[in-house]
Amino acid sequence: MTTLIVFLLIAVILELLLPTSTMKRYADLILGLIMMILILQPVFDLLNREPETWFDWGDFQVTEGVDEMEIAIDEKKSEIQASHDAYISEQVGARLGREAEQALEDDFNLGIKEISAATDTELEVAVVVGEVDEQEAETVAVQPVDEISTDDATETADHTRTGEDRETEEVRARLAEVWQIEESNIDVSLEEEGLNE
Repeated sequence: MTTLIVFLLIAVILELLLPTSTMKRYADLILGLIMMILILQPVFDLLNREPETWFDWGDFQVTEGVDEMEIAIDEKKSEIQASHDAYISEQVGARLGREAEQALEDDFNLGIKEISAATDTELEVAVVVGEVDEQEAETVAVQPVDEISTDDATETADHTRTGEDRETEEVRARLAEVWQIEESNIDVSLEEEGLNE
């Protein structure tokens, strides 16, 4: 760069000192050619080097912000995967519910109140079943409560719980048959009466 500036100063001085003659035209031509060579000198230097060394990337930091970007991308992937998994679980649960609804109603007079499915390694289903109430819209008449002794209540609760356990096992076996999955992968709960009222 300094060579070019020095040459330009010399060329301007020679231009001013040379008289107007045929010699000046030759001098202008030679000075122009030398100036073009000096301007193109960096290009010649670049072409004489190895192509791998044309660009020096040593000082260029590409990794700035890459870690934060990777973390943000991983978080977005996790969110998308979670919503995708939730959608699949919802669709699987809805399909399983439709498949088993008629069998439960016919065999046990029960309907599916809630269903959720998880498919980590194997299909696992959690089902809440309750009695099918065909007269839901009608008002329920309140019956008077009979006097209850505490001793009888404990026996009745144990007897009722045993009956519920047996019914739950039967429902689980029927659902395993309908869905063709292991009974151990099905969790059945009976809906408590009066909770939703």
